[in-house]
Amino acid sequence: MEEFEMDTFNELGSMGTSTIQKLENLLLVAVPRDLTDSEVLRLRRQVLQDVRRYRSRWVLLDFSRVDICDSFFGRFIQSTAKMASLMGADVVISGLQDAVIETMVDLGMTLPNIHAVLDLDDALALSRSDQRDVWQNDSLGLEDGSFDESEWEDSGSRESPFSNLTEV
Repeated sequence: MEEFEMDTFNELGSMGTSTIQKLENLLLVAVPRDLTDSEVLRLRRQVLQDVRRYRSRWVLLDFSRVDICDSFFGRFIQSTAKMASLMGADVVISGLQDAVIETMVDLGMTLPNIHAVLDLDDALALSRSDQRDVWQNDSLGLEDGSFDESEWEDSGSRESPFSNLTEV
């Protein structure tokens, strides 16, 4: 990662393992485990300030260190993602552990318009793919395969909407 401009922030008091890094046009947030409620709120505030400061196009929230999730922390995940999205950033969540996912589902939390991937490598690949329209435009059924190129050709249009896409 040496080719990226990096700024590391550790302004969250006792959370020595928390880092927010700026990498090109994205903000990488490695969320530490065992945060107190006040630390969670400070982390969210710092993320949103950095999205604005750096005009980040992508926010990668990495939860791989987080083992458990209560309702407050679940709302943190949901609200931080939504707020960053409202600021114009695409949000990718990576590394959610099974227990965190179970809690979020049990609480009825959803993350519409937020990309969830297995790990940080997938998150970085997605942010670099620059195929925002492909990932966000599920109204055509691109993600679930319910709309394919042959259907477009049958519609009489000359050019396929898939002609300029590269595989992610």
